[in-house]
Amino acid sequence: MYLLVLFACFVPSIHQASGYVHSSRDSHSPPLPYHSIFNNNKGKTPLVAATYYFNSEPDLKREFIKEAVYADSPDPPEENTNIGPTTIVNDAYCQAADGRKGSCYDAQECVNKGGMPMGRCDSGGTKRDGTVCCLFEVTCGEVASEQYTYFRNPGFPQPSQNSRVCRVRIGKMNKNVCLYRVDMLSLDIAPPNKGNCSQDIFVVSGQNENSVAPKICGMNTGQHYYLGVDESDTVSLHVLMLGIRRRKFDILVTQVPCHSEQTAPANCLQYYTGTHGSIKSFNYDSSAHNPAFEGYPNDIDYSACIRKESGFCSITYELYTDGEKILPFAIGSNYDNGYSLWRSIATDCPDDHLTIGGVRLCSGARPSRSPVMSYSSNDTGSVSSLDLWKPSPFVLNATLDHPTVITDNTPGPFVMRFVSNHANNARGFYLKYRQNPCK
Repeated sequence: MYLLVLFACFVPSIHQASGYVHSSRDSHSPPLPYHSIFNNNKGKTPLVAATYYFNSEPDLKREFIKEAVYADSPDPPEENTNIGPTTIVNDAYCQAADGRKGSCYDAQECVNKGGMPMGRCDSGGTKRDGTVCCLFEVTCGEVASEQYTYFRNPGFPQPSQNSRVCRVRIGKMNKNVCLYRVDMLSLDIAPPNKGNCSQDIFVVSGQNENSVAPKICGMNTGQHYYLGVDESDTVSLHVLMLGIRRRKFDILVTQVPCHSEQTAPANCLQYYTGTHGSIKSFNYDSSAHNPAFEGYPNDIDYSACIRKESGFCSITYELYTDGEKILPFAIGSNYDNGYSLWRSIATDCPDDHLTIGGVRLCSGARPSRSPVMSYSSNDTGSVSSLDLWKPSPFVLNATLDHPTVITDNTPGPFVMRFVSNHANNARGFYLKYRQNPCK
């Protein structure tokens, strides 16, 4: 008799739980993604499996299962009754279990939005009970409108090899977003052919009309863009791939609020902070062994800006060295050897050029006389530390012991402008910079 009573109580409980599982997956809720990843989840829902899988510590496993069950349960546990089912978004970001940036959301809402729960939400050292670090990743044909979105090639980290047009659309998360920062964590597509991106190309569109981004190709891992979006709503990122080739890309799009400390000055495609660092031209790191497939793309015109830090009054640029040699500086039609360890720098530039402090720089012929003079620009500020050569045009001969190119004393932000025309591309530039304290 006792067993019959126990069985009668047990069956309705099973039926009720089963009914909840089905009702929580009705047509009003999108299917839970990533379920195929967790084939051995021992009966846990994909949400529970995800939070369990990405936190290996035993005590965290127990806590995460509780949070995930709460997200899936009609009646939350008593210890979580102070947590409502509304979305919780942190002001900064959380770090997912794989090191990427995510946003804090209630676990179920994260999944409903198409995100991936990847560990407990820990923002600014504060644990957010009942929330997970939600990661958003899109690929060809998908859309997102989150503060942090990763755009990856299909099958990443494996390369994509076939011809296709891969486009994603990134909408603003709210009206208070003025910039998108586009970080090319990995961008390895077909290189230019004599400067023309005729096979593969990376293009962005939909940003402010005057926020122009160049069309690039080749190896651009580590590069970034700032795109103005205060006058637009949705930006499209396109990777156009033609022919059979191994390509890989992983691009992080970060939405930057208006008046944020992270905001870049107007018309600065790239923006750097800190007292020292390095800047290189697009596709400088190409591994092609044919000079025709090296170098920056044709027909680009953009500015890279560096914030003048407090207490610093000037900035000095040097050719990048690896301790044994100077890496090539090659800009314009005078450059004739893709493998030269160094090349003199001229200020008489008929086509492609890099402008720093109002002075145009490009590749020049090897000089035959010793440095005898300095040069000063009265229009945009003084320029010092130039070893210049006679006769005109002025030319710098940088060496391993003296790699300085130019020192810029303009008010700031410090600006470098690079321009290329439709022909005569070359390897490009790779410069180190350091800001100099005010005297």
